[in-house]
Amino acid sequence: MLVGAWLLLTVNFGSFLGTPPQLEIFEEIICQKHRQSLGEGVFQNGTVFSDGDICKSEPVQSELAFVTGWKNTLDILPSVALGLPFGVLADKIGRRPITIVSLVATGLSEVWPRLVCWFGWPLRLVWLTGLFRAPGGGDLVATSMLLTVVADVFDADERATALFRLTSLSIIAEITATPISASTMAVSPWIPYIAGSVIMLIGSLSSLFIPETLGVGTARPIMEEADEQEIPESLQPSSQKDTVFQIVVSQAQEFLNSSAFMWQKPSVLVSLLVVFAGSLDKSNLALLIQYASAKFHWTIAQAAYLISLRGAVTLTLYLAIIPLISSLLIHKLRYTALQKDLFIARMAAMAGVIGYFLVFIAPHTAPLIVGIVFMSLSMPFVISVMSVATSFVSAEHVATLFSAMSVSQALGNIVAGPTFAKFYVVGMQFGLRWSGLPFAFGSVLFLMSLIPVLIMRVHNRA
Repeated sequence: MLVGAWLLLTVNFGSFLGTPPQLEIFEEIICQKHRQSLGEGVFQNGTVFSDGDICKSEPVQSELAFVTGWKNTLDILPSVALGLPFGVLADKIGRRPITIVSLVATGLSEVWPRLVCWFGWPLRLVWLTGLFRAPGGGDLVATSMLLTVVADVFDADERATALFRLTSLSIIAEITATPISASTMAVSPWIPYIAGSVIMLIGSLSSLFIPETLGVGTARPIMEEADEQEIPESLQPSSQKDTVFQIVVSQAQEFLNSSAFMWQKPSVLVSLLVVFAGSLDKSNLALLIQYASAKFHWTIAQAAYLISLRGAVTLTLYLAIIPLISSLLIHKLRYTALQKDLFIARMAAMAGVIGYFLVFIAPHTAPLIVGIVFMSLSMPFVISVMSVATSFVSAEHVATLFSAMSVSQALGNIVAGPTFAKFYVVGMQFGLRWSGLPFAFGSVLFLMSLIPVLIMRVHNRA
């Protein structure tokens, strides 16, 4: 647990330290290229642009949203392609080796965009970052493995609270890293940008000390009666020497048998779809900074403090509000652990609907801040749904389920990333007043997630 906490803290600290300066460096590269295409002091539609104005103009901001949106999407692709196979593998050989490979590959991949910017290569080459993450399945696979370790060692009553507390460490990293990044950007954005990469590498190498927990949670009961499963032929001993083709076929069959439980349980399928629709966090982080910077005429460093605000509210939620609500629901209102997690998921989805809509319509700073607060209150949504879904499967399938959840999250971010960017471009074309269109889209997605969660019912068991 301590090693997992350290990993989440350091890797996320490095990531948040590098996010605002990366956005500023990308913007400056695009802006410089746009200035060169216009020529210094060139009139466009009768107006002379200053350096500050032209960097916030529609062509620059649209390209910035396009580059960052597709970078986020392509970074997630390895999790989509390899997440579920890695989860099945973790249920077979153990959590530790998969976690090590995923984290180290993720840490090393973050060196690539720094090299692209430093050497002045075409900026869209940063889209290749995801290629370097492929050997480990991406950061969502690494996160799902760490959550699996927690699920292995905690029972149902404590699991969600443990997941919230572990996740709160990434929020602590968000709160502390963002102001440090914003303040050092005043000297040079390259300082926090390079430092973030170094810290991520150091943190990812700490995965070598993570313990193996496979088998620890095998005695945990499930909420639904599972169908009796026979041992697949691919797992039975063979007296004959298999050919390469037979080995490939048997492994494919084993994979299908290992993941079949997900497609046979409607409750698990609904949970996967809900996580898909509610996974917006990765897609809106950089865009929120860009949106606030352009609409309210802030620097990127100033807009980055909104991330610290979001983190402070989320940390308070995880460490104080969620445990208090959980205690009230279980001890006073006699909710089961599953009913409690489902209630939290519903409240979080409602907060997401409100928060994203407020950010969309915000004409000035006050409603923007209120909207970000509500967006922060939606953060427990995915974890709560994951905890509910965990109660529907046996312990030997937890890593597979969590990896499937990571794939669902990744697919949601893949759809949301370029879609958010496209809505931002369309909004900018109509003017800054409409630049918040992607957050209207986020509000709709949370509404779509809320409906099935409201309909979902759970067994009234302790």
